[in-house]
Amino acid sequence: MHGGQTKPSSISRPPAGVSLAALEKRLGLKRRAREDAARGFPHAGASELTPTESAIVEAVAHERVLLDRAREAAQAEAERNLRALAPHPQDFAAPMLEARLSMQQAAGRLAHDWTEAASRAKAVRADLEHFKRTHNLRRAAIYPQSALLQTGLLFCAALFEALFSAALFAEDDARGLLGGAIIAIGLSGANVTLGFLAGFLGLRYLQHVRAPIKIAGALAFAVLAMLALMLNLFAADWRDLLAARSGGQLDLGADTSFHLWSLLNLKSPQAIILLMLGAGVWAFAAIKGYSGFDDPYPDYGKMARAAQDAFDELSDFKAEARRELEAPVDAAKAALASRIETMRAEFEAMSRAFDAAAEKCAALDAQARALDDAAAAAVHLYRQENAAARNGPAPAYFGSPPPAAGPALDTLAASAAMIDAARERQREAHAAHVQAHEALLAELDSVSMRLDAGADT
Repeated sequence: MHGGQTKPSSISRPPAGVSLAALEKRLGLKRRAREDAARGFPHAGASELTPTESAIVEAVAHERVLLDRAREAAQAEAERNLRALAPHPQDFAAPMLEARLSMQQAAGRLAHDWTEAASRAKAVRADLEHFKRTHNLRRAAIYPQSALLQTGLLFCAALFEALFSAALFAEDDARGLLGGAIIAIGLSGANVTLGFLAGFLGLRYLQHVRAPIKIAGALAFAVLAMLALMLNLFAADWRDLLAARSGGQLDLGADTSFHLWSLLNLKSPQAIILLMLGAGVWAFAAIKGYSGFDDPYPDYGKMARAAQDAFDELSDFKAEARRELEAPVDAAKAALASRIETMRAEFEAMSRAFDAAAEKCAALDAQARALDDAAAAAVHLYRQENAAARNGPAPAYFGSPPPAAGPALDTLAASAAMIDAARERQREAHAAHVQAHEALLAELDSVSMRLDAGADT
């Protein structure tokens, strides 16, 4: 059987000795037909086969018996082979029970750590919500994921101030550019540090809801701003002092009107530029200290990061726990798939055996049909010769087809029923495999939900 159809057999001739020519030669059909016709036999009202016709049927009876035995043997062999190759029932319950037991054991190991991680995340989240309510915060914390960029910006500001200040100091420093660079580096480092601290410890705490902390922030900002002002004024005055010691003449012009810088006692444009540069860098550093490294509200960024870290830790733990719980399910799935594959391979072998048996039986059936055809042709020849040679009408039964002595050609009915039963078992096994898979996934979700429920209590 190939594609649901029996492959046509190449054997379509009867065994030697039972063909039409052989029967004619052995029985003398034409001669006996004319002799019977000459004596008016069979008479017009006859309904039974003549001795010659019976002899034809008997002539093929021996070969028919041999063919029937071969067909019975082929049927028995096919049924025996199909019974041996029939898919064996598979146990789908054992892998499921083993997976469930392994999941329960893994859940027992994970329960404590799961509860601890969930409790930490819940506690930190509760602390953050309490902090937001206490400090009247209705927004999310705003802070950079990495402080590297902000640090780089502060470094660039310090470097810019140092380079520019070095050029201004080097004009009147006896040590030249090296001496100016040493002074500028110290000045820019101190200026950036004071600006950062003024923003981080001063401006941020100015918006605190508690008055003592707000006052402390204001004092810190005032002190640090005063120190920065003193530093930059000192640097600018120092620049004038260096210019005076070097004997340089300060061109103040002939204008005797009021100069703002006279209040600061600054006499050179370089000193004023140095003061403005320092003030700008200090303001930039203060802004970065205020909101560049953390949330502008004190401790809010720290609380938010702690909550996020606890949540990430819980998520990572749950993902790792899920993988550990899924390991028995994956093993059970592999075992179930292997058993389904075994049944499929056994059914394919059974189908190939059935196809081979069907081809063999088709050849034997073709031989049986050839025997019937030879017998029918011989009977037809006898009747044709008899009717042509007789003077009266031929018997009415001459017009009916010759009797066929062969049995019904359905030797593989039991084998086909076995194939259908095996196909049904395979379908049921596939359904059981799908059901087992779904049950394992449901059990996995149930275990995870129980662990979550235990962590919430």
